[in-house]
Amino acid sequence: MTQCEMCGQDKELVTAAVEGVDLKVCSVCAQYGTVRSQQRYSFSSSRQSVSAPRAEEAVVSTLAALLRRAREKRQLTQEDFAKLLQERESSVAKWEQGSAKPSVAEAKKIGRMLGLNLVEKEDLSSMSSGLVQSKNQEPTLGDFIKIRKRNVV
Repeated sequence: MTQCEMCGQDKELVTAAVEGVDLKVCSVCAQYGTVRSQQRYSFSSSRQSVSAPRAEEAVVSTLAALLRRAREKRQLTQEDFAKLLQERESSVAKWEQGSAKPSVAEAKKIGRMLGLNLVEKEDLSSMSSGLVQSKNQEPTLGDFIKIRKRNVV
């Protein structure tokens, strides 16, 4: 227990507004102001368990070939294809060359328009198998970032 800020007694405290100032006071001194709230602390003694890693979505690696085939099948130029997809022509050209990839949201939109599946789910549990861990240590977010960078490059 801590001391009352008005009388100094060691009692259970409440927060009260006394003359416009919030003070931690005992129940006797609380009558001089309006009680705001009681201080209650709860501590969880056990650590929360880490849930299993979820699958993350990523753009397929064969995106360039799929887009080019879809465009040629419809007998469109890159300019017309870009208008159909409502994207810039330069973006479509980069995607077809493989020098850039659309975001997952863009890939989903393009996939719906073309009737193709351009997004795949990556299982993060397979990525975590390469983690260097000591005994009883769970993987951190930093570990996943390092592995993700290693697999992307």
